Amino acid sequence: MSWLSDFEAELTARAVRPAVRERLLAELADHIACEQDAAPALAATRLGEPRALAGQYADELASDDARHGAWRVFAALCAAAAALVLSQVTLGRFVGYPGFDRGFSVALSLPAILAMLVGPQVALVGGALAAWRAIRRRREAALPAAEIALVRSRAQVGLGAGMVTMAGLALYTANFIGVAPAWWLALSGTLVGAATLALVWARSGLARSSGTVALVAGPPGDIFDDITPLRRLRGHPLALCLGSALTAGAVVTLAEWHAERSLSEGLQRGIFEALALSIGFAALGRTVGARR
Repeated sequence: MSWLSDFEAELTARAVRPAVRERLLAELADHIACEQDAAPALAATRLGEPRALAGQYADELASDDARHGAWRVFAALCAAAAALVLSQVTLGRFVGYPGFDRGFSVALSLPAILAMLVGPQVALVGGALAAWRAIRRRREAALPAAEIALVRSRAQVGLGAGMVTMAGLALYTANFIGVAPAWWLALSGTLVGAATLALVWARSGLARSSGTVALVAGPPGDIFDDITPLRRLRGHPLALCLGSALTAGAVVTLAEWHAERSLSEGLQRGIFEALALSIGFAALGRTVGARR
């Protein structure tokens, strides 16, 4: 087999995208053709062993794809967050929040509200952790395969939660047709559509870039590598979970107590927040690298 054949075979084995594979082959074929007389020596000495070089390309491509995928997801989640905030701010300021039982059905409004409360928080954790790891490791040419998998799983968690949030907002909007004014329904529907398109765009990019096989050895790292103040809790996931749940619950309790002028409502929402965070930690903690 020729040098280029061996190179192509390794790229194919590593599942490098056809477009990238063809571009690399064209560039190297042109490079070799420019030095026809020295082609054998060029392949053996200057370009190196074809399978090793192809493996290096694959590892670097997988790393770069994971970073760009995380950034795309974070950007799409920012669009979804803007859609949710703008929709709810305009509703509260210019219309007034309708009661959860004033729409078509409580069976629609309650799941919608739950998705709009829990979804954004999960999206923030998954998307922000993926983007932060991508920023921290942006100068590394090739990341360990386990770390690439962690970045991708965080991005997927954030993306999924963003989709759930937009589905909740769409359901919430549809539930109050006939109650909310037409201009708000149109605004909220447009925001949901635009944010959903952004999430679909991010998902397509993440899916397209997830096929390349990386083989660099090394640990994936965890949340304690990303957030320095938490390192003292490494090896103590229960302490991290309880501390985070109690802190979040206390913050929500105080905020709602001040906003609603009701301690009982503040406690209800604070307890819900603490329970939701605990359940999320148990379900997704290993996926986002918060526990082993």
